[in-house]
Amino acid sequence: MQQQNTGSARKSEQDGKVRRTGVKLTEQDERLLEERISANTLVYPKHSLVAVAFIAAFQSVYLSHAFNGLDWSVPANLGLYVAVMLFTAYMLSQAYIVMVESEFWRRQRHYDEVPEDDKKLLHKLRLQVAVGYSLFFINSVFSVVCTTLHIYIFRHSDPRASFILSPTMTAALLWLIAQKNEETRRRRMARHK
Repeated sequence: MQQQNTGSARKSEQDGKVRRTGVKLTEQDERLLEERISANTLVYPKHSLVAVAFIAAFQSVYLSHAFNGLDWSVPANLGLYVAVMLFTAYMLSQAYIVMVESEFWRRQRHYDEVPEDDKKLLHKLRLQVAVGYSLFFINSVFSVVCTTLHIYIFRHSDPRASFILSPTMTAALLWLIAQKNEETRRRRMARHK
């Protein structure tokens, strides 16, 4: 009996049009379902956010070299620069992605009172606003906090420790803020349902 159930489960999984509920979907239903799923996904160049994160992460390399005299021609320092910059860029790019999606869906209304022609334009405009706000907020906070930590707070500590702690702590803090922003948005949405 169990082998028959396993065999029929495999057969239904292989059949793309049969869902777990046993309902056969037509091509039109499949297309409509795919349109609804793709309507709730954001399409924007995430690779450009990674490039912006690398540019922002380079600020800490410059500060460390200019203020602390940590020379990047020394192989040990060069490895440290690369490792910290990669981690910082990764954390900043994750913060950008979470914040962009959170800001976009926060601005998105549950109902549409615009004509179908303007819906795509409004979607694109909301996405541009969300990307712009997220980049401005995260980059400005990263710049101010990282510079403050690097130049004022950790200036009397070891230059390597200052370089490691300033950008990584700031990037991790910004990623945490972006996560909390998304959690707050989801809680508000749950309350309004």
